[in-house]
Amino acid sequence: MHVDLVESLRCPRGHEDGWLVAAADEVIDRRIVRGTVGCPICGGEWRIDAGELSFLSESSRVSEAATFANADQAAEAMRLAALLNLRDASGAVVLIGSAAVFADALASLTGVRVLAVNAPFGVALHHSRLRTTHALPLGVGTVRGVCVDAAHSDDAWLGSAVRAVARGGRVVAPTDVIVPDDVQELARDDREWVGEVRVAASGLVPLRRGGDPMDMPTREG
Repeated sequence: MHVDLVESLRCPRGHEDGWLVAAADEVIDRRIVRGTVGCPICGGEWRIDAGELSFLSESSRVSEAATFANADQAAEAMRLAALLNLRDASGAVVLIGSAAVFADALASLTGVRVLAVNAPFGVALHHSRLRTTHALPLGVGTVRGVCVDAAHSDDAWLGSAVRAVARGGRVVAPTDVIVPDDVQELARDDREWVGEVRVAASGLVPLRRGGDPMDMPTREG
């Protein structure tokens, strides 16, 4: 999990929004390889292991998404970069489910930070990874784009994806999914539609921090 993505995370439990905090055991190239993420509001704690943050409980299970086994990684990354309008390397985007297969290729192509959510099991990814259920646990307007697959396009997932995208950012979803009211459809083909978020939701007011965001608590071990 990239340290710059931690401030975008929100607690998956049903209470008011609040920033999560991270305690890193091991950091490589500004990515937390091992550590803990905690919620100051409810006291919840979740582990980051091998670079993946899991919000899953023992009884939770995320359905495995279908993989694009024969997909051309470079071609799909180029396609996603165009759909998400990634003309520069600023900010972050989220690829959910089967789309997460292309996280590494997209990050390498564009330089954008990519969060892979519920990637198919067995797919090796080097960039930020998250496992969760029900909805996307990100703050309002904290990313520039989200691509969802069919398994993550119900009202809860799509609503949380739109909420997480900043005004003017892009949402990509399967073509049979209804375009939300706050999204203006820009184009579609037989696979997906792409839309632009028109209305900015209200969220937490960002605070300016002094010092380097890498100056976080570090656990021994």
